[in-house]
Amino acid sequence: MNRDEKSALFRFVTIYTLSSVILIAIIAYLYYEKEIDRQKHLCQNDLQMGVIRVEAKLLKAKLNHQPFLFEPDDFKGGVGLFDDAHNIVHSSLRYPQVDFKAMMTKNPNYIHFVHTLEHPLLGIRYIVTEDTSMPISKEKLLTLIMIVIFISLLFVAFIGYLLSKILLKPVKEKMQHLDKFIKDSAHEINTPIATLLMSVSALKKKGSADAKILKHITISSKQISDVYNSLSHLAFDDVRLQRQIEAIDFKLIVQKSIDFYSQLADSREMTIHSNLEKTVLMIDKNDAQKLINNLLSNAVKYNRIGKEIEITLYGNVLTVTDQGIGIEREDKEAILKRYHRGNNPQGGFGIGLDIVNSISKRYHIILSIESHKGLGSRFSLDFAAIALKT
Repeated sequence: MNRDEKSALFRFVTIYTLSSVILIAIIAYLYYEKEIDRQKHLCQNDLQMGVIRVEAKLLKAKLNHQPFLFEPDDFKGGVGLFDDAHNIVHSSLRYPQVDFKAMMTKNPNYIHFVHTLEHPLLGIRYIVTEDTSMPISKEKLLTLIMIVIFISLLFVAFIGYLLSKILLKPVKEKMQHLDKFIKDSAHEINTPIATLLMSVSALKKKGSADAKILKHITISSKQISDVYNSLSHLAFDDVRLQRQIEAIDFKLIVQKSIDFYSQLADSREMTIHSNLEKTVLMIDKNDAQKLINNLLSNAVKYNRIGKEIEITLYGNVLTVTDQGIGIEREDKEAILKRYHRGNNPQGGFGIGLDIVNSISKRYHIILSIESHKGLGSRFSLDFAAIALKT
């Protein structure tokens, strides 16, 4: 599974899981509120029933002229009997601090229901019933709901992963066929390119061919080579796990690239000026070649006919400046994305700057872009992170 497939899989599973969990959380919240409301009603009914039973026992004792026997075990919760002065007459309350002004007092630890008798019975003015199970049940319910949501999150994530694998399977198969086609095509293209360039070189040495025709063949071969390099990056970069990081003189690679693209620039009446100093970098040689090749190729494609291209390598910073069509401000980030093309009809596949950007990130090279619409662009690479002192 390549980087793009992993990214797509991660986004699908994340969106699917989050949306499902949000729905589960809403349902859980509604259930929690309804269950709490139901428990409140049950608690209130139990407290009221406790008051009725106590009041009935008090009334029975008074009518039969018998002493009142306080038996706390007869009641589901705590019971407190108070006189007119709020003094305790009998009590099994765990929390005896009672607010007699409120009919029902809710506390994180308990609930009190206060009933005031219109006429005192056997010296009792207030009957207070207490429930301590409701707060505990509320906490248990909340904990249970959180556990259910967590388990649901794992289950939904697992199902989302399976679904995504099933849904992406046909797409993956198509991409594998396309990837194989590109790799095969890249291999097939490379052979005639090398043959053409070698043939041109041989004809030049013999001097037996028209120079103009040779120039056209050379330019065409190099343009095909440019396309091959882009296809090669798409086809093989994700499988090139082993890179040979070594100390190289980047000046030599830049000069080689300038020599390669000079004929393409000449065909469009462009001039390439360079000012290069020795710069030693710790980098894979192929990656270094791709950096300058794609920047210079991009400059040649988008520069205006007859204008200049300036390349400098100084102070561990490479700059490639053209006098081309420039870049709109809102497009400065988009041009670094794969397959984004400029407005020039001679532009390539929109791969070059994506290659430069990905290699820059790999080596912590700072890529910066300065551009003004209609005036040209300047691309800079700061190699401070991988440069060696010379």
